[in-house]
This record gives sequence, structure tokens and C-alpha cells, in this order.
Amino acid sequence: MLERQEYLKTVRRNYPPLFVSLIFRGYANEEHFRAFMKKPFSIREMIVADNVWYYSKEEVSIGSKLIFESWQDMDFFELSKKEIRRREENLIKVAKGNSFEKYAQCYGEYIPALILVFLIEDSIKEELRKLLTLKIDSKEADDLLLELNVPLQNNFYKQEEYDLVTCSDLEDHVRKYNWIRARYGSEKEYTLEEARNSLKKIDKEVFLKEYNDSKEKLKNKIEHTKELLGEKAYLVDIFQYIIYYRTQRTDIMNKSAFLAVPMFKSMAKSYDISYEEFLYCSEGEIIDDEIPSKEILNSRMVDCTKSLEDGKYSMKIGEDSKKIIDFFKEEFLDIVELRGDIANKGNAKGVVRIILDKNDFYKFQKGDVLAASMTTIDMIPLMKDAAAFVTDEGGITCHAAIISRELKKPCIIGTKIATQVLKDGDLVEVDADKGVVRIIK
Repeated sequence: MLERQEYLKTVRRNYPPLFVSLIFRGYANEEHFRAFMKKPFSIREMIVADNVWYYSKEEVSIGSKLIFESWQDMDFFELSKKEIRRREENLIKVAKGNSFEKYAQCYGEYIPALILVFLIEDSIKEELRKLLTLKIDSKEADDLLLELNVPLQNNFYKQEEYDLVTCSDLEDHVRKYNWIRARYGSEKEYTLEEARNSLKKIDKEVFLKEYNDSKEKLKNKIEHTKELLGEKAYLVDIFQYIIYYRTQRTDIMNKSAFLAVPMFKSMAKSYDISYEEFLYCSEGEIIDDEIPSKEILNSRMVDCTKSLEDGKYSMKIGEDSKKIIDFFKEEFLDIVELRGDIANKGNAKGVVRIILDKNDFYKFQKGDVLAASMTTIDMIPLMKDAAAFVTDEGGITCHAAIISRELKKPCIIGTKIATQVLKDGDLVEVDADKGVVRIIK
């Protein structure tokens, strides 16, 4: 294990061990990255402790440089996009089948897409800002980057919303998007009742006008930025792609998991374990037909740390897991003000609700301030009712940043500690003009 300072704390994601093992397998295989980087690369050191993902800082630094250099070649970039699309289609196709080995292989091959946009995001943003400030002042450049922080190409969330408003057969629409509320292997289906309730809240005429107007405005901003950049205009296309793909990649993974549920359930039945217990097996245990005892699987459900050391996957439970969690533990005392990055400007006051996953949705009320490690597509109904958003995680292309721009709500990202410092019921002011969250009471 690396020293603590050698790890980069990133996202909080509650993936069951099965999917973590598939992700780690994909990361550790150098062959899977060859289509996207011009030099060899893989991720071989990682830890997931208390559902927080820690990467090797050195590997992230190397990967960031490699992908930025590789995607400067636009022909190579276009080939990379086509390859990602091909792997998407393969993964979705095999998820509907009955071969776990094929699913695991395609999942692993797709996994570079999970980290590519994360690795290149800061480099592209910094390069764009540097070039724009040669043409316009820094404030105008920052404002322009914020305006560009909405994908022109619809991701699943936006396309589903548009299709909902324009569809002629609601039942067919629900069947098409039945997976869209499911996360991390969940069986939760999008229902006809949910679709009808969503439609009730939408004025179709207003929605379509705002939709078309926003698309036209974004096209104009993109064109304007490209004119400013001249021969470097291609950077805008890369920026737009990573904004679009930031949510697309996890949606593809979640869609594949939802489609694979029948296969997983059938296998679980053959092993005489529950579907949930199956999700707490690793990919290697399933392929090698070495399913752990129910006692071990149930222990993993209580507490399980996953690690990738020199490319080898392992899981620890009990005292061994606690030692690793304690290794990363942080203390936060007497903090009344948080700072982060501005994702969308504005100012709002409200009661905080900490939303880590769907089990927290029940406590959220209209006008509350949504505080999350990072928002996901299943949180969008809450986000529409929220006064503002605050997140631990950051990145100008992150989900919260994009949705806050679309919903025109104050949003501060990258606080790192919001969900650890803020408590349910705290009254806060979200000053997204200055990037500050203040605890009032």
C-alpha cells in the first residue's frame, strides 16, 4: 500500500464488490487503453475505503499528460470516440445475454472510458482558459467557460426528458428508458406513474421553446469561442465531448448492469445465494466458481474495503478493513464556512439535506439545499426542487455543474468536505457568486 499522501481522494460511489472488481480489472489491463493513448498506460494502484475512491497521484498525473497529448491529434481523438462507442454497444449487447464471461470481458474493455474524461478534464479547462485570456479578460473567459459547460449533444437524462415531452406512446417511452433510475446493480425500474408525474410538472410549450432557445444559444457560444481560438478551435470539441461523456459513461455502466440482472439472478440461484449476495462476490470468484460462504458475503455487506495493488484485486473485511478506513480518516472541527469552485452563480438560503444515495431521498423537501458527494441522474427530481446544490467532488464538467447550468440554480462544487461538515437541518447560505457556503444556524 502507498503512503497516504500518495493517494488522491476522488469520488464517493457505493458500487458493490462485483462492479468494483470489474472496474479494477479494466483499469489494470494495459491493452484496454491502447486505443485511447499513444503510449502504454494502466491503473495498478487503487483503494476503495468506506465507498471513497482513492487513486495513485502518480498514475493520475501520468495518465492526464498522456491523454491530453494523445487527444491533441484530432484524427486520433475521433478514432477514440468511435472506439468508445463500439465498446458501449458491445457491453449493452452482451448484458442482454447469458454469458458472464463475455459480460466481464466487455465491461473491462469499456472501463477506460470511466477515467479518460476525468484525466483530461483539468488539462483541457486550463488550456482553454489560458488561450481565451490571450483574447479576452479573465472574468469574461471564466464566464464563457461556464456557459460552455452544458453539452450540446444530449446525454441520456436530457434525451429522456425531451423524448418524454414529444412522445406519442408513453408506455413505449417507459420501456425504452426503464433502466434510467437504476444505479450500481439496482433493479429499480422507471415506472409509468413516474413518467406521468413528470409530465404533469412540464409545460410542453415552454419546455420546447426553452430547449430550442438554449440549444441555439449554446451553438452560438461554441462558434464564438472557436472564432476566438482560431487554429486551436478543436479544443472546444474535446471540451464539449468530455462534458457530454461525463454522465454518459456511468449511465452506460448502470444500463448494462440493469440489463444483466436476469443473468445475475439466474447465476445467484444456481449458487444458492441471493441476488444481493451475488453482487458481493468478485468477478474472479464467479468465473473461477469459488463463491465465498454466506458468512463472508454478509460480512462484506457490513464493511468491505477493496484494493488494487500492483494490478491485483483483493477485498478486506472486519478489522483489516477498519485499519484501512482509519488510515484515510479525516477530522473536521469548528468549521462554519466552506469554499469550493463555482459551477453556476447565484445565491440561496435553505436547510441542508445530505443525500448520499436513494435511501436519503425521502427526507428531501422543496427548497432544501442538496448536499452530496456528487449528484447522479437519479437525483434530478430532487435537484429540480432544490434551492441550491453543494458537492464534495469537483470538476467543471461534473454532473452537478452541468445540471445546475441547465436548471439555472446556484451550485458550488469541489468543497471536498461538505457532506462531512454539514449536517441535516443546518441552515446555510450558498453564495455561488463567491464560491462560499456559510452555516447560519
